[in-house]
Amino acid sequence: MDDVLSAKGVKYPRPIQPKYLYVNRLDILNSTLVVNPNKRCLSNFVKGKVCKSPEFTWVTGDHNPYIQKALKMHLKRKFSLLISALSTVILVACGGGGGSSAPTPAPTPAPTPAPTPAPTPAPTPAPTPAPMEASLLSTTIDGSAYDVIQISNANSGSTPGGNADAAIKTVYVYTPDGTDNGVATYEGTVWPYVTYSQEASTIVVPDSITATFTVNSENHVLINNQPIYQYAGDEAGSDVNGNGNGSVWYAIQADGTSLEPDSTPAPTPAPTPAPTPAPTPAPTPAPTPAPTPAPTPAPTPAPTPAPTPAPTPAPTPAPSGLAVSGDISVSGPFALDSDVNSPDITNVENGFTNRAQFVEANSTILGWMGNTDELEVFQVIAQSGGSVALELEIINHDGNSGDTTNNTDIDIYVVDTEENTVSSGAGLGKTETAQIPSGNGTIYYLIVDHWRGYNSVPSSYVITQTPNFATSAEQKEAADKSNADFNLEQILVVKKTMPPEMTIDFNATENELIESMGNRSGGLVEIDLKELSEMAGLPSDENYSSRLKEDFPDAYSKGRWQKALSILQSRSPSLVIEPDWNMHTHAEPFQTDPSYNTYQWWNFDVTNLPEGLDIIGQEVKPINVGVIDSGSPSLDDPSFERSTFFPDWGWDMEDNDTNPMDEEFLLSDFSHGIHVGSTIAMLNDGLDGNGMGARITPIRVCYQGGCGNTYDSYLFINGDANQSNTYFKERVANNLDIPVNQVTEKLHSINMSYGGGGSQTSQACVKLAELSESGILVVSSSGNSGIGSIGYPSSCPTVYSIGATNGTDRRSSYSSTNQYLDFAAPGGEYSDWNGDGVDDLVYAYAYWENYVMNSNNGNYMIGAQGTSMASPHAAGILALIKYYYEEVAKPFETNTSLPTVLKYTQVDKMLRANLLTNDVNKEARDNDPVARPGWDERLGYGIIDLEKGLKSINAFNSGYFTSFDNLPYYEGPSLVALDASTSYEGTFTITPNGAAGPGFNTVTYSYVDEFIDVTDNGSTFTVKKDPDYSWAGWVNTPITFSFPMESGAGVPYEGYELLSVGVNVIFHVIGNAYDVNFPALKARLNDEFGVLVAEANSSVTDGVGSFVFEELPNTGPFRLKIGSDINGDNAWGGPGEISASSDLFTIPSGDSSVVVDMTLIAEKSGVANNPPVITSNPTTVAFVGSTYIYGVDASDADEDDLTYTLTVFDSSGNEVDSFLSFGAFPWPATTLSGTPTADDVGVYTVRIVVTDGTDAAVQEYSLEVKES
Repeated sequence: MDDVLSAKGVKYPRPIQPKYLYVNRLDILNSTLVVNPNKRCLSNFVKGKVCKSPEFTWVTGDHNPYIQKALKMHLKRKFSLLISALSTVILVACGGGGGSSAPTPAPTPAPTPAPTPAPTPAPTPAPTPAPMEASLLSTTIDGSAYDVIQISNANSGSTPGGNADAAIKTVYVYTPDGTDNGVATYEGTVWPYVTYSQEASTIVVPDSITATFTVNSENHVLINNQPIYQYAGDEAGSDVNGNGNGSVWYAIQADGTSLEPDSTPAPTPAPTPAPTPAPTPAPTPAPTPAPTPAPTPAPTPAPTPAPTPAPTPAPTPAPSGLAVSGDISVSGPFALDSDVNSPDITNVENGFTNRAQFVEANSTILGWMGNTDELEVFQVIAQSGGSVALELEIINHDGNSGDTTNNTDIDIYVVDTEENTVSSGAGLGKTETAQIPSGNGTIYYLIVDHWRGYNSVPSSYVITQTPNFATSAEQKEAADKSNADFNLEQILVVKKTMPPEMTIDFNATENELIESMGNRSGGLVEIDLKELSEMAGLPSDENYSSRLKEDFPDAYSKGRWQKALSILQSRSPSLVIEPDWNMHTHAEPFQTDPSYNTYQWWNFDVTNLPEGLDIIGQEVKPINVGVIDSGSPSLDDPSFERSTFFPDWGWDMEDNDTNPMDEEFLLSDFSHGIHVGSTIAMLNDGLDGNGMGARITPIRVCYQGGCGNTYDSYLFINGDANQSNTYFKERVANNLDIPVNQVTEKLHSINMSYGGGGSQTSQACVKLAELSESGILVVSSSGNSGIGSIGYPSSCPTVYSIGATNGTDRRSSYSSTNQYLDFAAPGGEYSDWNGDGVDDLVYAYAYWENYVMNSNNGNYMIGAQGTSMASPHAAGILALIKYYYEEVAKPFETNTSLPTVLKYTQVDKMLRANLLTNDVNKEARDNDPVARPGWDERLGYGIIDLEKGLKSINAFNSGYFTSFDNLPYYEGPSLVALDASTSYEGTFTITPNGAAGPGFNTVTYSYVDEFIDVTDNGSTFTVKKDPDYSWAGWVNTPITFSFPMESGAGVPYEGYELLSVGVNVIFHVIGNAYDVNFPALKARLNDEFGVLVAEANSSVTDGVGSFVFEELPNTGPFRLKIGSDINGDNAWGGPGEISASSDLFTIPSGDSSVVVDMTLIAEKSGVANNPPVITSNPTTVAFVGSTYIYGVDASDADEDDLTYTLTVFDSSGNEVDSFLSFGAFPWPATTLSGTPTADDVGVYTVRIVVTDGTDAAVQEYSLEVKES
């Protein structure tokens, strides 16, 4: 007969038995606990057999944690809405439901870095030995024959002048470089530097070339001490298209002299006319009064406007008819903010969701904020191909986040249609980052907010959108960190790792935070938004009014939180401070299948679990898997008896107590943690279902679909100080009643079927890397957000990210795909692919016995789908393989060079060598017509296979494999990016490792020739954009390498093959924007020094415009600039505007005009250029025989290097040679000096130009030379 006990007393096993209360039924209504003293109890930790003991002792509920938990659940039930569970099959969206946030990186998947360094260096030196060679090319230029120097085997790749080619090329000198210091002054993309990494003495120079070859400290090759360049316009080796370009670029002859025309004869005639003496008599009397010194200041202004400049334009009509014209287009896709600060543009309000401005996918957005324009809303459509990174650059910001007085603060948010904040970039920096999640047509709003907490300084901004696959590792990291799904009630604080000998003096802010987290090395600090803002010193927002605060309160709170966090981090150099990103599991019930009692154990068949257990044994083994989840079953439930949960080794982080039992379980709710755990831990005892013969240590962090203090669970496992004041090994020691130093039990793997925000460098990833290094194999579900979504902790570098497959061994439709995915396992899908009447789900324990008997016909097996269900397959199988290697096979005993512990790095190499998974995506099938051989973003390396993994371990025992470093596989870059600057061309190498290569396998490759062309030279491949492909937009297309085994090649076991390698080639074809209008643009034609020659107004209508300059004074060289003025500062162009600037060009000889087409882009890099300013006043009289000195004072706010040039005109406006020059000994380069002779008497116009390479300052004055 059952004993009915009150809540204050219960029969409880003697201490000699495991300390568990076996609850047979919890009667909530009568507030009683009903215990059957003659029912089941657990004997000892491994056997899992039923024992019976009538011996009980009375204890009170106050001293029994299990009674306390039951009472707590009872009170919870009193205040909760009881929802009847109507179904037994659960849709579980686990491990990443918190959102998609990307990443870094190394764009390579997380596992890549470990093995890469070993093989890569070998092929690199191959091209180096080829020496540079000089040769002569016979060519005809302007009707004359010349022999010009060419160079082959120069260093290839990027240089400050553009991308250099190793092929034979004509070389040129740039006359502004001069021959004094051998330093290049050109920077751009058209004239690549000729560089050489070896000694100059190794350059092969034929006797026919007498020029001198040297190499400067930057490896730039010099001929007769002048730097030499290639020309991007020379396509063939016989081209000499660069000669004479801009009147500054010239080919080089055999003696090292250039083909620059002799410029000295031209000016010589000018000084010869001696009419200058004629005017001399007239001015001679003027100096006699000798007041010359006194009036010197006064005349300066007078001569400046004097008619002397007038003659200068006089000759202009001579070359009349010279013109420059062209068409204007706008690089697209592009969007102009509909309300800017230009009087030429009619503004349209875009600050509300019902007035949101629509922008195309991947558009660049140019905008302005200031005055009353404080909020802008754009509507974007999510792309099915993956997430999109957003970068907002604030133009009026110098990059110093500490200068909150002068720098504008603009923030960016992505919100969904329910106005929930998905992503936010709201620090104090010049650049803010956010992310649009992947989605098929999902609408999001991109909100731009001008935060005015410190100032209201206006500014332009530029937003660029880049598909995740084309972003850098730094951009991925920033995008991941923008995940706005974080807790507004606590933050994570961790002390930075310092050398033990270093003493750290924490500042006041750091001490306050350390004290708040309990003086531990890391942990959560409870703090609300008001407290966080006050600690950071943010201006109070009590009276702060803004549209963002009123219309988007969630975004406003998230932004303020991020801003405060960034300030605290800057003030706490010895700490890492992060948001407490929320982690989620999601469950949704649906109707039970009518044929529920028949099961298809497809999930174990596809992983070859039965075959593997035949090798390793099906009994329970000392293999321990830590499951960080919602907890374990109650101790009297069949799900506890029929599986091997060890709650006494775990902890409840959610309630911070010793009992990790899932509270939702006894409330008849689906238990996520029990389903995950029992997938691994079900006994192979002929009851219900099969398991893996491993044991579970439950660590409870999740409740009602959300997962709380996950970081402390990592500390608990690692033996670090944490909120529990204990740790895994101590819990084991206490349970076994032995000292901690005698504990030999360890966790072979841990499983985390949850996910949310984070980043590659987050403290969670850092701590999980410590666990990996200790020998624990760490596994996490990739997430249920579909194509292109990223979640954490699965994306951490040393965590195995697991995707889900369905009954056809293909990716389940919900399973997240990204560059961090490692491999896959069965996760199920609510469908019946084989038509047997049973849904292809994963079945395990998940409900309390009371629910099973009353609502599920006594059937304990509950079906569920999700990457949460896939992940425990991986964690359990990896634990079995690790145990087999370390405790059974022990190949390191016969081969002592092998490690004794199987860690992440070894498993990673086994994955590359195709020793642990089956590449099920290598062939197309009816329901998945696209083949994806090798690693791919959908299933990683394929589906985990226990039997294959154990066979591979045996191959180490047999001596077939002797080292993890020499396993057979091929490596190649995961990504090759092509762009216009390299003519959409790139090279890469496919490198074999271990036995891979000739004699073992052959190499084949395939690609889509519509997009690219591929040529090979052994293991090096050149890829180019197909010349006929011209569609605008991003292209991401693979080259797939396969490695068929050669006949007779020895393999470790039957059926073994090398894994294919995929190299993704990406490029972006820039198109034109058509739906864009700029009613006012300004085109400026400058000379080579930046001096304005002509100016014209223009416009763009529907993406098209034009310009023309007529009656130009000469043929150039010119540089053309076109720009807008959306911020109203009358600067026209530059950062924060749409603009374009040409290279130097000339009107070709014999032509009267030239066409220069311009494509405008939104300019965002740098700060608008400040032109130089001349602040000195010249001396306007010189005397024959006396040295004339004028020190020109010029400044540049940007501290750019300045160049000084001089032009002198006679009284008729003709340019003449002069006695004046800059930098004549002993004067500095900024001093104009010279001694006139009697032949120089007269009046001259002196023109000084000071340029920073972009803009120029001009000073003109009249100088009179008199007799002494």
